[in-house]
Amino acid sequence: MTAAANAASVDQRQHHRVAMALPGRLFVPAEDIMLECSIVNLSAGGAGVECDEPPPLNAFVVLYVDGFGRFDCVASRYVKGELGLRFVCKDTKRQRLMEKLTSYVQFGVTSETRLRAHSRLRSDVERHFIHAGGVSTRCQIVDFSLEGMSLRTDVKPAIGETISMGLTHGRVVRHLGTGIAIQFTHIDESADNGR
Repeated sequence: MTAAANAASVDQRQHHRVAMALPGRLFVPAEDIMLECSIVNLSAGGAGVECDEPPPLNAFVVLYVDGFGRFDCVASRYVKGELGLRFVCKDTKRQRLMEKLTSYVQFGVTSETRLRAHSRLRSDVERHFIHAGGVSTRCQIVDFSLEGMSLRTDVKPAIGETISMGLTHGRVVRHLGTGIAIQFTHIDESADNGR
């Protein structure tokens, strides 16, 4: 093991890893592909994931973890089918992740609302959303908060894709069993799009 690799290994273990089994997505910008993956462990310093076709070592990738968010990473190791990812982020983001991990350990993934900053209200309103290429898709609003909403829909746009419902815009952050979860975004130029 080289000195650099040994230092990276030590750095990765400075953070306690939490074992889990959550769905995720891995975006590889150099190849412009999105890979499905499973998160097997997560810490403030990185993650261990399993995927069918892992990106090459030292590649820059973006990891999306259901319930935790988006993380810029470097593929640092691949051992026995597990791809090790080292996070490249600021201390403030690491701190937020540690808080979410603490909540996850205490309450479990079944209590996703505890991971959210705002409480959600139930709904059963029928709507349509617009996604890639201007396609309109029927959906039902399951619940909503100040930061996002869950939609029941047969069509699941890719994680990271932006959809719109009238003047409301949101980024798809999770795929659910019966639909999607979106996080509201603010698009300043939206008022000009209809001109």
